[in-house]
Amino acid sequence: MLFRLVLVCSALNAAVVSRDWSDGKLVLKLDDGAAEIEWLSPVSFRFARTFGGALPSTHLSHEKVTPTFEDTSAVYSMKSKYLTLEVDRADVRLRVRSGETAVSENIATLAGGNVNVRIGLKPDERVFGLTGGAKLNVRGEKLERRHGFFFTSAGFGIFVESPEACTFDMSSGLIEARGNSIEYDFYYGPTAKEILEQHATVHPQNEVKAEVLDLLAPGRLPKQAAPLPTAPVRSWDALAALVRTINQWSLSAIAYPALDLGIFDSAPRDVKERAVDLSSMFPIVYRGSGEGGIDVTTREAWTPYLITYLREAYDRGYPLIRPLPIEFSRDASSEKQPDVFMLGDEVLLAPMLGPGGKRRLDLPRGNWTDVRTNAEYRGNQSIEVDAPPGRVPMFVRNGWIVPLSYKDRMELHYYPSLGGEFFLWEPDVNENSQFHAAPAGDFVRVEIESQKRRTYEWVLHHMKAPREVAEEPGAYQRVSARDQLKPGTWWHDASQNNLHLMLRVEPHSDRIVNISL
Repeated sequence: MLFRLVLVCSALNAAVVSRDWSDGKLVLKLDDGAAEIEWLSPVSFRFARTFGGALPSTHLSHEKVTPTFEDTSAVYSMKSKYLTLEVDRADVRLRVRSGETAVSENIATLAGGNVNVRIGLKPDERVFGLTGGAKLNVRGEKLERRHGFFFTSAGFGIFVESPEACTFDMSSGLIEARGNSIEYDFYYGPTAKEILEQHATVHPQNEVKAEVLDLLAPGRLPKQAAPLPTAPVRSWDALAALVRTINQWSLSAIAYPALDLGIFDSAPRDVKERAVDLSSMFPIVYRGSGEGGIDVTTREAWTPYLITYLREAYDRGYPLIRPLPIEFSRDASSEKQPDVFMLGDEVLLAPMLGPGGKRRLDLPRGNWTDVRTNAEYRGNQSIEVDAPPGRVPMFVRNGWIVPLSYKDRMELHYYPSLGGEFFLWEPDVNENSQFHAAPAGDFVRVEIESQKRRTYEWVLHHMKAPREVAEEPGAYQRVSARDQLKPGTWWHDASQNNLHLMLRVEPHSDRIVNISL
């Protein structure tokens, strides 16, 4: 994706008095103040501008970046592997580009003693973050925020370091700072995930460990957790607003939202029932008051999956709750469903937000399987499914593997027909167990590289009964019922058209099973 951002930083003309370039940082003394550009990575930088007074200078730990620097009669030019920055010597115009294609041309001015930074948004450009407004796409809204973070469909994100409070007018694309200086971080993606990863690299957090997946008391919440609003939820509209807020916070780079189950204490019975279904899948929950709980069986089954994505949040900065604009960032319609979200990469959740037992939603691209019924659906269409109480309607993308934990085994659910893999984080050994599935015509190969001694049950969905299931030592034996499964056997569930096979795996071993259809 070719990309260019242009920033104009001037009172109208801000002549350069002197400049200093050293170790990836350009400092300019101007006749109306000063400016500073500090490279944070090959795709991100910090920009500071003052129209008098001290230049804001937040210390940010970062990798050493050594872009090339050229001083010509017209511009200062800095170039990394991915971005080129040009500063116009005449008016301190800052151009940022990838390749030669312009994205926008922006200007910063001093008005009434306050700095205004105008971001040139294209007519169809979408904006996400700033902890949201009435919709997921905040284009057209005016929001007052502290340390605002947002990203756009053009492939870049901005986080305001200072001043703390700013007004973000996304109708005109204007950041209004209070005072005569501003400092912000710029991230180039171009995808939403890459922007979030850059932000997490610049602003790292300590790891949130597996114990947060318990139902917590308020005092046990980790410092990294951000408690969601605690206004009581007493209606379907309030529950829908909560889900929208959850999505908006994730779009704003809040990786660890925490849900207080006490907000559902006074909800009508049917609303509370659906809230429990949602809470049982929500990563961080606590109880500030009352006796609200979660479904323990559901929670325990999904714990290894959630642990893995807690680790990814630490490693890469991706939130566990992923609104569709994060997971499907190039889909122009992704923001139209504020009431659904991905949990990790594999699972789409569509919480029930109204009475009755049906749920309508628009599936994103791909093919999807309803976890409850095992029914397959083509993506890019509207569907309506039965949604009885007891489980949030959820769908898994075909071509993915989902691990579920039970007392005596771990189930590995594979949804063909694309190849899939899952890297399960094992926190007690600080390693990943790896699971792979690879179909090829009338053959499927599944592989486990386990870091722990464990009994595994592969569940291969939408798969007919095979001719043979075998490892190198020999063929697996067929059994006639699931409760007869033991290591070295397989069973075909004709009612669901799923293939089950079981094996016992020793630590640090690699087990490959070949399936002939």
